[in-house]
Parts: sequence; C-alpha cells; structure tokens
Amino acid sequence: MKAKKWYYTEKLAEFSSFYKYDDLPPGAINTAKDIILDTLGALFAAWPDRHPVSRLIGDHVKEMGGAPECSVLGRDFKVPAPNAALANGVMGYAADIEGGGMARMHAAAAFVPGILVMGERQRLSGKDILTALALAYDISGRVSEASRTETSYPHSFHPSAVFTTFGVAAIAGHALRLSTEQFINAYGLAGSVASGLIAWVDDPSEHSRSYGIGVSARNGVTAGLLAEKGFGGPQGIFDPMKYNIYDAFSGEMHLDELLKSLGSEFYIERQDGFKLYPCCGDIHTGLDALLAILKEHRLKPDDIVQVIHQVKEIRRPVIDNNPLHSHNAQYIMAIAAVDRQIRWNDFLIDRLEEDAIAAMYARTRLVGTAELEDSPSAAPAIVEVQTRDGRKLIKRVEYCKGHSLNPFTPEELRQKFMNLAIPAVGEARSREIMELVQHLENVDDVCLLVNKMTTKC
Repeated sequence: MKAKKWYYTEKLAEFSSFYKYDDLPPGAINTAKDIILDTLGALFAAWPDRHPVSRLIGDHVKEMGGAPECSVLGRDFKVPAPNAALANGVMGYAADIEGGGMARMHAAAAFVPGILVMGERQRLSGKDILTALALAYDISGRVSEASRTETSYPHSFHPSAVFTTFGVAAIAGHALRLSTEQFINAYGLAGSVASGLIAWVDDPSEHSRSYGIGVSARNGVTAGLLAEKGFGGPQGIFDPMKYNIYDAFSGEMHLDELLKSLGSEFYIERQDGFKLYPCCGDIHTGLDALLAILKEHRLKPDDIVQVIHQVKEIRRPVIDNNPLHSHNAQYIMAIAAVDRQIRWNDFLIDRLEEDAIAAMYARTRLVGTAELEDSPSAAPAIVEVQTRDGRKLIKRVEYCKGHSLNPFTPEELRQKFMNLAIPAVGEARSREIMELVQHLENVDDVCLLVNKMTTKC
C-alpha cells in the first residue's frame, strides 16, 4: 500500500537525492572550503594529546572494537563509521573554537567530522564532500529555522545537538547515494533519536558539552546506513505529524521556512563566520571591547577597579558564572583583563587558583541590559572598565571579529588554522593539509586528507 504523502518531508528528501556539485555557486564552494579548513584547525586544537575528552572518547570507541572502517583523528586505529563519527564529532566541538555556525547551531563541529568519516568509508572525492557539506547546511538550517522561537532554549534542548543530526544524516545519505524514499527513512530515523540537553552548562569537566555533538554525528551516520539497508522510519518527520519534532523541541512550527528559496538560496552561505577565541561565541563581543580598551588606554590589571560586561538579557544565562569555564563570561573576561589574550587551554585548567585571575574575577560583573535589545546582532556587548584614577572607559561592539559582518581576511583565517595545527602535526604537514583543502575540488579521494590527520602518517 502506498505510504501517505507528506509534503514537506517528501520535498526535502527529493531535493536531497538530486543534490549535486554542479548546482553549487562559487560562493558556496569557497565557503565550504573555509569551513573545512577552520574546523580542521579546531580538531587540531582538540588533538588527543592536548584535550582529555578527545583521548577519553577515542579510548572508548577503541575498546568497543568492530570493523576498522574509518579513522579516529589523531590516533592510529580505525573503528566502524558510526563510532568514528562519535569520536571525531566530540573532538569537533571540544576546543570551542570552530566556526561555521548557522541557524543556532555549531554546525561545522558535527558536519566536518561527518564528511570525513563518510568520505573515508565511501572513498569520496573532494567535490563529493563539498557537496555533502552544503547539503547538510541546507537541510539542518531549514529545519532549525522552522523550529525557531524567541526564547533560546524553550525545552532545554541544545539546537546544535538536535538539528545537526539531520545534517549528518544528509551527509551520510549523499555519500551512500540514497534514493528519495531512502532519504525519507534516514531523516525519519534521525529525527526519532535527535536529542541533547543543554544541561552541560553545569558540567565543569567540559566533557558533556561536546558529547552531544558527537552523538548527533553518530546518530546521523547510523540513520543513513540503516536507511541504505531498507530500515524504515517515520515518513513525515518534517511535517506536522501527530508526534512531531516541532512540539518536542520548540513548541513553534514555521513550515514555510522548510522550502523557502529551495535550490536557489544555499544555507552554507548564511554561516555566521569564524571564531577568534576558544570560548562561547556570546562572550566574543565583550572580549573584543575589553581588549580594545586595554590596548587603547594601556591599562594594567592593577589599574582596573571593575569590569562591567553588558549583554542582551536573553543571552545572559548562557554565559553567567557557569561551572564550565568556556561558558563563564566572568572567568574568560578576567583572564583577558590580566593576560590580554585567551589561550586555547585556558578553560581546561582552573586559573582561579592564580591570585591575579581570582582577584580580577571578583571585580568582573555580567549584566543583562535593555540598551542592547534593539541591536540586530544576536550577541552585542557593552563593556565598561572603571579605573583606579576615576575614569569610566566604555566600548560597544555589535559584531565580534570573525563574524560574517566583521570577517577575517583570507590570510587571517589561514593563520588561525596554522596556529592551531602546527603544535599538533608540525608546520610541513599543516601546510600540506591547507593546500589540499584549498584545492579540494581536484582531490579524487578524500583519504588523502584523512590520512594526514592520523598519527600513522
């Protein structure tokens, strides 16, 4: 008997099954390369010998065993594709310095590990993985926007962990050349297990924050592999079915977003930009403002009586004095006030044990303010520094350095990658990887890239 027609799901599945490289505009292709290069840098920042969560998750999937299909990055062994996606997805978000975010998601943290895993498993070309990455942005971005609310986390779910599951399923489906009917099942299976609470804001270990991204990558790959075998799933996952994803994750349903400009607007070109600092993006405008004040007025830590960091009230709870340091604005701003920079591992250690940092932390406040509510930016900031000689130094930043509206230059993006990659794999291999990514459309087998990101090469 013919299955009931589900309009939006069928349209997106059909769109996915016919998605091809030749349809991508040059801007989408270039953006995809930038996202891949930037995320590889973030993976190097989370290399197993630099970040404990990467070592732990790698040890876990190694102990699980299974067919040696796909590489665990930074290690010398292979595991089944879903488990490689789990380990590499965790690494993607572990350092919290990856960019390529879009539609409330740390999209690249899941998608780039996903394309590397499926690219290695299926021996895909560079054109294939560029296409798969663009498709992932299209599908997950549309579903996220269809679920958008004014409240950041209405049901305590983390959009990054939820909606990237669909994007990784799209990657797996593209790699496996799924039909429209198989894509329907893949997306249905992905939606059935999409999850991830933002409860990790209370986890000082910084482990569970990235675990949700790894799980989304694993579940997306698994959904595609099962659909290829004929495993069935809900047939209307993107439609207003009886028990639907919109009720589950947001309580709102904006179905017009699913098909708006489908095929003519590419969501990968809507990515938000790239990160300068290894911490929550909501802190970046504050850091830019604070560091500019320090530089302009040549302030030393002892010159500062108080730092007042003002943000939109809706963003304040995400970064207000959380136990995990990467999302603790007071902690990050205190380090910046003392050191004039944020290093890749500052949130992995407890620098409050240092007298200077602890003292500045006590003098740093985060407040929500109505003054920023009309800003078009999602995370603007006003920083006021009160000095011992009685001055009040104020700076407002709408868009942080690296944001798509205040972007890095191509050279700045490449330099960021090199800064993160060289400590992990050395300058020569870092340059080889950068060269491969910059000419990815000419690469016949993505294993050439993956092999440079294991300890065997």
